Amino acid sequence: MFRSFITIFYWLLASGGVIALKLMSLDVPTAIMLGESVWLNCTLDLESDELYSVKWYKDDVEFYRHLPQDNPSGQKYDVPGIYLDLRKSVQGHVFLTKTDLESEGIYRCEASAESPTFQTVEAEKQMKVYVLPQQDPVIEGSQLRYEVGDYVNVTCKSGYSKPAAVLKWYVNGIKMEKDVEIHYPNIEHPNGLQTSILGLLFMVKPNHLFQGGAITLRCIATFSQTYSTSSEELIVGEKYSGISAAMNTLTVVAKDGPLITGGETQYRVGEFLNLNCSSTKSKPVPTLNWYLNDRLITNESVVHYPPLIHEDGEGRSVLGLRLRVQRSHLDENEEVRLKCTSTMSRVINVRSDERTFGGNHRNSGLQVAENYGKVSERNAAAHIASVNGSFKFAFFLILVVFL
Repeated sequence: MFRSFITIFYWLLASGGVIALKLMSLDVPTAIMLGESVWLNCTLDLESDELYSVKWYKDDVEFYRHLPQDNPSGQKYDVPGIYLDLRKSVQGHVFLTKTDLESEGIYRCEASAESPTFQTVEAEKQMKVYVLPQQDPVIEGSQLRYEVGDYVNVTCKSGYSKPAAVLKWYVNGIKMEKDVEIHYPNIEHPNGLQTSILGLLFMVKPNHLFQGGAITLRCIATFSQTYSTSSEELIVGEKYSGISAAMNTLTVVAKDGPLITGGETQYRVGEFLNLNCSSTKSKPVPTLNWYLNDRLITNESVVHYPPLIHEDGEGRSVLGLRLRVQRSHLDENEEVRLKCTSTMSRVINVRSDERTFGGNHRNSGLQVAENYGKVSERNAAAHIASVNGSFKFAFFLILVVFL
């Protein structure tokens, strides 16, 4: 009889019949600037439960523990990159007075209830630490002048930052195509900062030149901050009667996360997945990405749709997935895990280096207007020299006659 009661109790607990501890949300900033203070908030709903403990971890190493029955109830542990203010920290809410590069990592909140449920809930999220570049990008390898037919072969290097800045090339104010850009791997510095490198190689044509034979090269380094990332995950497998949605690590209930729609209740090897991922309404429009078993999908299986812009300027992103299920897509559990992530970012720093170079042009059958003036100047100078020479010769003859 007692065993039957216990079985019924756990069945009610598993099915939601018993009101128990819930983790309502996990508030960890996606990215912060180096040196900033930060609140980490783990919001709980005890309902009928009594709290036993709340623990915070960074990269699976515990740095804070709250036990209501202890005095004092809060305790901190020394972990690199964690500068916790114990006086301000209470229960699931902890305060970091400052941050450094070692503060970056995956933060997890874990809460447990007292008997009779002994319920344990947890959620985690990654936090990145950003470092703005303090120097402008530098253009290297340029010449003093370029002529039509010459090759421009230059390199742009950004200032130290984290993450690396995004570089773009402009010639006379026009953005250059990717096929003339040379992408180099970022330089990783011992202090954890990075330098971006982007080359540019093209042949000078008349349309590249300003009047007077000048050409302007400009390299722009853009630094963007990601301020919101959320995701929705689907698990598809023959063990399931349909598609189940897994809760993401940003919040337990992803109110601002993307939504996956379409598809069938079950897929087998050889069949097509036909899904769409839609973001929430926001400004700027979020960037969406599909992942298959945690690997980014970048091939033709991804279908890009134009964003849906509303009258208020906000918009929604839509990204499709058309994928034939293959045996190689299955993990060790004979499942296919599909995830769509929504990322919003903003440009917070732009730096640039600009160089203008002058030069004569080879004619090569091309009519270059600025050459005409130079040729006329040379002809005029020759004419004046000829006249002066003739005058000097005549004066010499007259002088000889009179002598």
